[in-house]
Amino acid sequence: MILKNLTLHNMSIKSIIAQIKDSKDFITELLVSEFNIDKSNSEFLFDRVLQPHFTNLRSDLYLFAETPYIDKVYRDSYYHYYSSKLKRYCRDTIRISFFEKEITLDDFRNENSVQTLEDSYLGFIILRPTEPQLIGRSLLSPRILLNNSFQICQTKYQTTVNSIKLNIEGFPHSSQDTETISCAETTLWAIMEYFSNKYPEYSPVLPSKIIKVLNQVSFERQIPSKGLNIQQMSFALKEFCFGTRIYSKTEYQAWFENLLSCYVESGIPVIVAIENRHAGGNIGHAKLCIGRNDLLNDAIDKLDEIRNLSPELELIIKHKSIRLYDYDDIDKKFIFIDDNQPAYQVAKLKNPAVHYVNADWHNCRITYFIVPLYPKIYLEAFEAKNFFLKFILQGPVPVKASSDVVLRCYLTSSRSFKDDIARNSTIVGDLKELILETSMPKFIWIAELSEKDLLKDKRTKGIVIIDATETNLFSYKPLILAAYDDVIITFDETAGNLVKYTLTLHNFKIFENNLKN
Repeated sequence: MILKNLTLHNMSIKSIIAQIKDSKDFITELLVSEFNIDKSNSEFLFDRVLQPHFTNLRSDLYLFAETPYIDKVYRDSYYHYYSSKLKRYCRDTIRISFFEKEITLDDFRNENSVQTLEDSYLGFIILRPTEPQLIGRSLLSPRILLNNSFQICQTKYQTTVNSIKLNIEGFPHSSQDTETISCAETTLWAIMEYFSNKYPEYSPVLPSKIIKVLNQVSFERQIPSKGLNIQQMSFALKEFCFGTRIYSKTEYQAWFENLLSCYVESGIPVIVAIENRHAGGNIGHAKLCIGRNDLLNDAIDKLDEIRNLSPELELIIKHKSIRLYDYDDIDKKFIFIDDNQPAYQVAKLKNPAVHYVNADWHNCRITYFIVPLYPKIYLEAFEAKNFFLKFILQGPVPVKASSDVVLRCYLTSSRSFKDDIARNSTIVGDLKELILETSMPKFIWIAELSEKDLLKDKRTKGIVIIDATETNLFSYKPLILAAYDDVIITFDETAGNLVKYTLTLHNFKIFENNLKN
């Protein structure tokens, strides 16, 4: 452990380095010296609160502590709430940064060592003086975990460690402090933190901004927080410039988890509401679903045919001996950001709280989810998937009899999609230029037509592209382009009809830019 003090305007800034194997002594000493928590209580807090956040981390890490550290999220809560209390709360925090290689203080002042710091940097955790909820704003790369075989929504963030600018890719996380932010507010903060770093249309929000927005629809005070309901969370996202969409288990039933999976595959972090009231409990909680595990060939082999189709489509499938599968029905685990747990929790949708110690949580089920859509996306997942199903089964050019089709549906931006197509060397012939030269809106729905063996190789044999801004589904107007079974189909907007012609097609790599592994 190395300690260095720098005197600046009568303030003592400490920079401390330690190995992760010494994390308990390291952090306990910091809690005692910086937050004035007695040693026995500090050790208890580490064992009960902080230890779970270190258990699943790699054993070769080096920790770099900076204190006092001004954290924007906690400082906002401090000035709007904690500073008004009789008991004195510290207004500063401790930041713990993680590196996968051994570092020294001299590395931060050596130009030749900066790239090494950048390459080995794995993120940070903020410790705030709000015991027992000590974990504040955090951002960790999945590379820091012992097991990171998953794909998630993530984006690049820039931060500084000991005055050196460093970049990190991951998804933001924080625990709730139970007073200024509950699970719902923490979830809203994480959503906005992610989107504001990824897209210029959005701005980050602090706890006080969330409280201010919700005052418009609340008849009670917002702090101390008593949590939010689905409608309040959706309202807040709408005020933050999203076109929110709420899905309930009661309304969508067999489609519910399928649609949730579709949005996650589209690279959209989804707010899920879980509860155990059906089992006589009183738990209600909100968290984020941000990704899924890497798919295994065995899971693809076990995929069952689609069961929740209309009688009309079922008849077509039976008559033509078509075996149709939905990619979103593959049995897989999902990745959650839960403010009661360390970042990147893994669970199935049917048992989203399996990682809790308290068995009461194991009865929790997802009852609602909220999707923060770009406001100009008018066509939602349920309608898009049904359009694809009718298009490939009923025509105008239905898939061939006795076909095996795995349908993979997702939403993406045309900019990202065309960039991937341009770089995709497995698309040969005229199809690539046809896609690249076709006019498209900002967001599009894609359906890839694959087979089980092709999917294992991450390839598809066909594609259908439709307009995410078009909701007139009584005609083929949403269609932009379809290519499968050696037929190309486009919609002629001038003539108002479909144009089709033959073109030899070859299988090509699927689109994987929505989620990153």
